[in-house]
Amino acid sequence: MKKKGISVLLCCTLLLSAGITAFADEKDDRIAELEAQVAELEKTVADLQEELSKYTSGTEQEEYGIGETWTVPGQWSLTINSVEETTDRNEFADQNPAAVYIVTYTYENIGYEDDLGIMDGLYIDLSDGIMDSTGKMGYSYPGDITLYPQETPVGGTCEAQSCIGVDNPGDFKIYFTTYDGTGTEQEAVFSLAL
Repeated sequence: MKKKGISVLLCCTLLLSAGITAFADEKDDRIAELEAQVAELEKTVADLQEELSKYTSGTEQEEYGIGETWTVPGQWSLTINSVEETTDRNEFADQNPAAVYIVTYTYENIGYEDDLGIMDGLYIDLSDGIMDSTGKMGYSYPGDITLYPQETPVGGTCEAQSCIGVDNPGDFKIYFTTYDGTGTEQEAVFSLAL
């Protein structure tokens, strides 16, 4: 009887340990599955946060060509209409550029209001941030333009020109950076192929 009781007890112990092992294996599988789901969700959240920051921080730097419009929602839109090389040179200029370009552009004030109250509207000047075809920085050049940027109130549009000089002729880029009405920095690159 004692042997029989020990045998029953041993069988019960084996069955119980097999049940615990099976339960532990199922539990480990479920934990691994949940951990994989959590990792996948964390990646999705990180991707969405990165995408959201592109639209809310204004730090995404996109490239636009001639005729393409850069729009900052609720603030402004800006389009480079044309780029023309000119042979005119200013005899009083300090620089002697290899090429001079007249950049004609249009901007519209969609909702920009100066948060400091210094200006009476949107004012965009594209004579800075010029990089020539070799990566050398260009500059504002005192050339003959007829359309000047103006402070433009909400709902208004302004067509303007910038005269720029470069030491290496050919395609160039304008790196434009400014702050919107909420104080957020906005950036765009205009890649101008000639």
